[in-house]
Amino acid sequence: MDAYLFPNRLRQSRDARLVAIPSLISYAGQMERCHQVTYGYTATEANSPESLTAEKFRQHMRIFPEGQFMVLDRAGKTVVGTSTNMRLNAFNNDLLKQDVRSWSEITGDG
Repeated sequence: MDAYLFPNRLRQSRDARLVAIPSLISYAGQMERCHQVTYGYTATEANSPESLTAEKFRQHMRIFPEGQFMVLDRAGKTVVGTSTNMRLNAFNNDLLKQDVRSWSEITGDG
């Protein structure tokens, strides 16, 4: 994937305020906060298996860095969006043959 091979090469205009780039481990804490704001829970309520913590974001980046992206506000160097992805062979996957419906179940708690 080009975005992963060239993580510092911006695809947007150099004047763009927001840029979509591969996720960086140094922003994992901001990614956690962005997820909390997006889904309406606080850090103290983050004990749900579906809640994404900084450690889970770091784990995603270690396991499948090509599938993790963030949107960064360049002015304040603030994460304003994230995308967490995974790849599955949907045609030959025992997990999908079971009655498994959530991200945490499929990924073994993120």
